Amino acid sequence: MLHLGSTFFIVKDLQTSIDFYEKLLDMKVSAVNKNRFAQFHFDGKCISLYDPSYDENTIAEGIDLDLHFNEAYINYYKKRTIRQGNQAVLNFWIENLNEEYRRIKELGIGEVSDILYVNIACPYYFFVLDDPDGNTIEITGGYTHE
Repeated sequence: MLHLGSTFFIVKDLQTSIDFYEKLLDMKVSAVNKNRFAQFHFDGKCISLYDPSYDENTIAEGIDLDLHFNEAYINYYKKRTIRQGNQAVLNFWIENLNEEYRRIKELGIGEVSDILYVNIACPYYFFVLDDPDGNTIEITGGYTHE
């Protein structure tokens, strides 16, 4: 049986993404591995950020390649197409959607949608915003009409 290690996003600028997620999650980054990988640990789960430019630069410079990568990874990396943004949706749930909506708007970390409503299987209120790489963040929870 597989066990989930983490969900991670490929990002263009690790520090910009760390700043965004620290504000969104209202917590400091849990761990950073060089300028390559960062993790946010909470509630027994992990969201990670991966900046492929670290690998690209290290491979291009050819410094200590045997220390960092095997030949199979280098060949794989050179052939792969890296895409950033809008590849997945992070969904968060919070008790009071109204308060969280105000908090996120006040942070000014990106454009925030109106509070949206869908009722297919049950009433569902949520809002969305994008991270710096265009990945969608969806926040849902208890909503009260104001």
